Amino acid sequence: MTQTWMFIESPLKTVMPQNPESFTLANPKRFKTIQDLTKMRPDCGASIDDVLVIDNDFLLIVDCANIGDILNPYNSPSASYVRTHGVMVHGYSHSGYRPVFWRDPFLLLPLSNHLKENFMDYEDIGEVVGSVSCPSGSFLLLSIREDVPMPLGGLLDGALASKDGVKIKLPNGTYRVFYEQFETPEGSNKGLYQNIVAQKQ
Repeated sequence: MTQTWMFIESPLKTVMPQNPESFTLANPKRFKTIQDLTKMRPDCGASIDDVLVIDNDFLLIVDCANIGDILNPYNSPSASYVRTHGVMVHGYSHSGYRPVFWRDPFLLLPLSNHLKENFMDYEDIGEVVGSVSCPSGSFLLLSIREDVPMPLGGLLDGALASKDGVKIKLPNGTYRVFYEQFETPEGSNKGLYQNIVAQKQ
């Protein structure tokens, strides 16, 4: 019988829908689809899907370094859970913390190099619902349900305890994950000039 895991109690930020106004956290005209991680890491069993479903669940965002080799073997309960309920996405590597913003319908991780830790415009528009670091350059966005396997749950608890992850209560719905691509200086890597956005559909 597969054991499941229960969250350690920790501070939780709940966000509720707001009425749309003329200013938003992200511009869909700049959106591009996320990469297929099954091609980058065919051994990890990562989902090719870019969709998350929140149904009275928490959303957890964590640097992939915190889950170690939990995705191997491919058919383990933890790997199957991540593959079914999570989205992995590559971001610009940051050793420090970056805020996470919410304003309906966008959840935003402002990672683009051009921001240089200047988030004033976002702070004027959205609500800060937590912060995360990403030294590995890869994030896991994971819907946390009651049937999270124990090995995975223990690692996620450790990430939250060390403030390397954030747990958010979002409005129920389907969210699609995108890159928001900004203008890139000539000769620079486009991946350094992207935010990560989850848009409620």
